[in-house]
Amino acid sequence: MTPLKNPLLQRILLLVIVYVAMAASVTNFGTTGNAYAILESSAMLGIVAAGLAVNMMAGELDLSVGSVAACAGLVAIMMSGHGLVIAIIAAVVPAVLYGILQGYAIARLQISSLVFTLGTFIGIRGLAYVISDERTLSLALSDLGISMALRERMLLIFSPFSLLMIGVLVLTGLLLRYSRPGREIFAIGGSRKESRAAGVPQTRPLVLSFATSAGLAALAGALASLKGGSATPGSYETVLLAAVTAALIGGVSLYGGRGSMLGVLIGVLTLQVLLSGLQLLGAPNWAANLATGLILLAFLGVDLVNGQSPVADAVRRYSLRARA
Repeated sequence: MTPLKNPLLQRILLLVIVYVAMAASVTNFGTTGNAYAILESSAMLGIVAAGLAVNMMAGELDLSVGSVAACAGLVAIMMSGHGLVIAIIAAVVPAVLYGILQGYAIARLQISSLVFTLGTFIGIRGLAYVISDERTLSLALSDLGISMALRERMLLIFSPFSLLMIGVLVLTGLLLRYSRPGREIFAIGGSRKESRAAGVPQTRPLVLSFATSAGLAALAGALASLKGGSATPGSYETVLLAAVTAALIGGVSLYGGRGSMLGVLIGVLTLQVLLSGLQLLGAPNWAANLATGLILLAFLGVDLVNGQSPVADAVRRYSLRARA
């Protein structure tokens, strides 16, 4: 494989092209201040995308992550008087337990995760309205130091939130590549029937993938709400689509069994660099949506050409039969 045909290098090249194009079009786009802003806007999306990517690698899709993030944000604001650590634990632990139960139910019932999580997406969103009594919850004045601490600028372009995103991506990537549960997730995502025939457990990887997606969505929602100083029951409705888009741009397959956390990071940064540049250019919202869609379609096309999807496999088999 030549370097330019390497999918990861293709995505890095896309990120560089997008960044250079925006830097040439927008005054002061390449400053450390703007780099800090891009990483800050990437932090929540990157954490949610990491969990959702694990789910996608297992061949599933958790539609409820936006609702989980909203619920976690409300709980974190309510518990903020006890300190940052307690607030995050109170938000994340119930979400992990919920993810375990959801993954177990999907594995045992052998039901489509799209159908099941559509129901939990609606149910958890309703729970968010119950928790908040349909109100916006805000940090008390005495707890605003938590918000300031999460925004604190470090090492020129980072903050605790963006550094945590990078740490989550690195740790998740290592666990996927070098742990037995991580290899099981890739195995069942690549081929459910073959992995079952090889003796790979089917329930444990699914439970782990849904626990990861729910837990990281809760972590992201809690931190974003604490950083913003408030939480609403209807928040984070668009984070699912943004996270799926970032994961797909980063090379995670919707069919399962393929992807990396480095690719997810590249996908998140590509998306945020593009959106930041268009915003600074004063482009309308539809322009950002159009550009995002075109980039996503371009890389789906690249995967098709590279033979990295079931559609490409079918086209290749048809070509071989035609030549025969």
